Amino acid sequence: MLGGCGGAAAVSTGGDPTSPRAAKVLTIYTDLPTEGPAASAGRSAQQLSIERGARLALEQWHQRVAYGPRGRGGSYRVELATLNDADPATGEYSPSLTAANAQTASSNATTVAYIGDFDSAATALSLQALSQTGILQVSPWSPYIGFTDPNPADGTGDPARYYPASGEMTFARLVPSDLVEAEATVSFMRDLGVTRLYVLGDVSVFDAAIAQLVANDAPMAGITVVGLLQQSIDTATNTQPRGYAQIAMGVAAGRPNAVLLGATPSIGAMALWHELHTIVPKAKLFAPSTLATPAFLTAVATPGGTCTNAQGQTVSCSSAASATYVTSPILEPSQYPKSARAVFAAYQRRFGARASAYALYGYAAMEDILTAIKQAGRRATDRAALLDVFFHHLGVIHDAIGNYTINGNGDSSLRTFDGYRVTKSGDLALDREIVLP
Repeated sequence: MLGGCGGAAAVSTGGDPTSPRAAKVLTIYTDLPTEGPAASAGRSAQQLSIERGARLALEQWHQRVAYGPRGRGGSYRVELATLNDADPATGEYSPSLTAANAQTASSNATTVAYIGDFDSAATALSLQALSQTGILQVSPWSPYIGFTDPNPADGTGDPARYYPASGEMTFARLVPSDLVEAEATVSFMRDLGVTRLYVLGDVSVFDAAIAQLVANDAPMAGITVVGLLQQSIDTATNTQPRGYAQIAMGVAAGRPNAVLLGATPSIGAMALWHELHTIVPKAKLFAPSTLATPAFLTAVATPGGTCTNAQGQTVSCSSAASATYVTSPILEPSQYPKSARAVFAAYQRRFGARASAYALYGYAAMEDILTAIKQAGRRATDRAALLDVFFHHLGVIHDAIGNYTINGNGDSSLRTFDGYRVTKSGDLALDREIVLP
């Protein structure tokens, strides 16, 4: 197995370094933040389970894809090259490592596919490099709508700026996009009796786009949007709850019974969450799935620190767990198809550890890529041909995460979410299943 950090060994076949046309070995890369300090152990374990899920699927194919009629077909040996783009100090993705890893994959003549990245902001870096060489990129996450659909919530020039001038799509995600999650979140809010909503978004378009999408959908569900503060909150530099008192006071003036924050799961977002709970303690606080990281959930559930209350008094920040609601496409293990149970069991045997639901998405990404290689047959070494098969000829996929299709833009047809409450320990507790029509 190939491995490394920004420099996995490449299998070279000579010739044009951007086309594996003559390759007999095909390489699939993963790039995930799988390492980090003790403080990011939950995050690293989550990402490692995705990588291991992909490895398990490839091993079950015996690292070989056979195609065509027996005796007249052929086969490829498929190698897995695992890359880690975690910042050693934080455990979060490192922009410089992400860019270097994408360059490593794109310069390998045998590369046909890339599983990653996880964070949408990381995908924004890798996709621009990989798409120029026609490499299929399958993300187990990255819900930012601007990678696949032109929408008013997109950043300027998205999605066209991520792709070559030909406009050929190379990116697909296995979870629903922000556009679909916004629908699920509004459905969750309506079921919980939300009538007055205040929407906040930080300066990161990748994590804040869902705020605008929720604000757009809420009125159709009978929910009044009493305020929208979008892409103007800098959660990267302001890390103390009291620094958000003015914003929280503005939210309180709208008398909402719910608040949604679209933001990067930074220390600043955690601080803002505590301040919101202190100043509007009766409001339900809704977190999109991008905020549902182990570190964020633990932080908002933990009391401590200094907040400012509605009277302007300095008080101790209390746990916001009881007020926090999360919408996520990551379901409870029992909600996945029967085939998922076989994956969980095989994962336990192979790695001696219990698999999280995230492992299913690494497993499914690899399965989908290998299936596309098999269908492409002799043409699989032609990246354009493999893209055509993946985006237009896979049909209905039946695997461990469900039955779904991937359209020509790279969007999954999955539309099931779970609505969670947050426990005092910072864990997610299922409140209800949300199945969109």
